[in-house]
Amino acid sequence: MIGDISHFLATPDESRRSRRSLRWICFRGWQALVLTQDELELTVVPSIGGRLISIRHGGVELAYVSDALAGKMPDGSDEQWRVLCGEWGFPLWGGGKTWVAPESNWPDGAPQRDLDSGPYGVLATWNGIDSMGVELGSGVCGRSGLQITRRIELAANGVWTTVHRLINRSGEIRECGIWDVLMLRRPGSVSVRLDQTGDQWREAIVPFPEKGPIGDVRGSRFLSFADGVLSAHCDDAIEFKFGINASGGALDVRLMLPEGNKRLLRSFDVVADARYLHGAPMEVFNAPALPYFEIESHGPAHTLEAGAACELRVKEWVSSR
Repeated sequence: MIGDISHFLATPDESRRSRRSLRWICFRGWQALVLTQDELELTVVPSIGGRLISIRHGGVELAYVSDALAGKMPDGSDEQWRVLCGEWGFPLWGGGKTWVAPESNWPDGAPQRDLDSGPYGVLATWNGIDSMGVELGSGVCGRSGLQITRRIELAANGVWTTVHRLINRSGEIRECGIWDVLMLRRPGSVSVRLDQTGDQWREAIVPFPEKGPIGDVRGSRFLSFADGVLSAHCDDAIEFKFGINASGGALDVRLMLPEGNKRLLRSFDVVADARYLHGAPMEVFNAPALPYFEIESHGPAHTLEAGAACELRVKEWVSSR
């Protein structure tokens, strides 16, 4: 199926041809689609959960990609699956993915294997003057009856939008939410503007004491608050996780990498008075051993009847400033 899809450059304008393209490549052993716009390259691997596995800007990789798992894919055997998982409960491939909230409903404490690591079909590709993109679709999860589509659209101005869609293909009602997770290279920081002032910022934080040794990160050096901006400092290999209740869904990420500093901006809609299955629309996770941290965006909780669907739309942009 993949080999049957043709791709073409965005415009006949020769001055822009070299700066915009959508093509198939081999990325670290995986067959992948790469969307290129000027200095930005977005690489999508359909075969492992439809991941946005790589975000490169000016030749600098922003996303964390597992060296140990590069080019590998599940073959269906339990023995190989255990090797892929290593010391974790599921493979940490890297990049950006779609998870299903809440985590408390994950089978055996791990994200649904068919959705997180299974092959996604390429439903559509396009490459026009204003935008290019790819739409991917998972199979139906054998455990939950849920299905995911991911539509990644890169505009000519360098802003890309990921539309996550969760569809209930089971015959039962499912209460769930869409969870966008992006693994980024460490060290870095995540800043979010809050409505609170003074010590009231602490009320916007949802601690996850079971995630790491710190317990409540509000009392640690990893969080700071100044001039209405909350900042999380993800620089050391110490595990922590927390949620953020903010009225605006804007995250400002600064990466301080050996190859150069990069800035990633993310925005999504936060629905006032909606229920979020982890208690907040945003989360930050810092990994204890592997050199990455995560920015996580949630859609509201949905009660999906059979055949019903919900969506989450996330916009992102990268610069060197």
